Amino acid sequence: MYADAVHDAEGSDSLFDEPQIAMRTAPPIPGLFVPPIRLPLELANDIVRECMSLYFDGRDVNQIMLFGRTVSEHSQNMESGLPTFLNTLLQWLAEMLRDHLPKKVHEMLFPPKDAPQRARQAILNLYRPGEGISPHIDLLRRFDDGIIGYQEEELFGGAGPLDRNHWDLYLEERSILVLSEDARYDWTHGIDGKQEDFVSGVDGQGEPEWIERGTRLSITFRWLLPGADIVGGPEP
Repeated sequence: MYADAVHDAEGSDSLFDEPQIAMRTAPPIPGLFVPPIRLPLELANDIVRECMSLYFDGRDVNQIMLFGRTVSEHSQNMESGLPTFLNTLLQWLAEMLRDHLPKKVHEMLFPPKDAPQRARQAILNLYRPGEGISPHIDLLRRFDDGIIGYQEEELFGGAGPLDRNHWDLYLEERSILVLSEDARYDWTHGIDGKQEDFVSGVDGQGEPEWIERGTRLSITFRWLLPGADIVGGPEP
């Protein structure tokens, strides 16, 4: 992943520059959270199998959009309309992130059971080696604050910190990413299209290493703004 301040996104690297080193820890961008936790391997494998068998295997597609609404049932917030495995993922994320996010951010992502009903989008992206996505800010008139990204298999990566307005971040498989406030509204984010990345040593120790990319699945949850869930209306 790389992030650029929206007012300074025109710089480029020389082809003759030394390779930058990818960070393994989140840069100091307000509202960006990359906690040092990983989804359990067995659950992650189940999610990959479900996504591949339901949406990607044998189909020439690399993106699926799904929609649901929060529904209070007993003591848990559930998502009607989303498949069961994504509801399970949301429940795991809610518990795992509880001790790693400010309370207001956690409640924004996972509202209490008495909160008003809201519409949520889940988007599944399949990235093959060398594929990326241009720097962007998620649609401001369609999506609200609070974005959860779950990364499975390989890499959501870039190079390394270039200056105070450009940061690059390496995410290991089963990583969780949260964008809110400044990170959501004032910075672009994207993925460089490349085959491998130059990554710092674990815990800042050891020599940097080249890591070859493989196929990666990402799942992103976003809140829809009021009215943005109405089909057939004008495009925001």
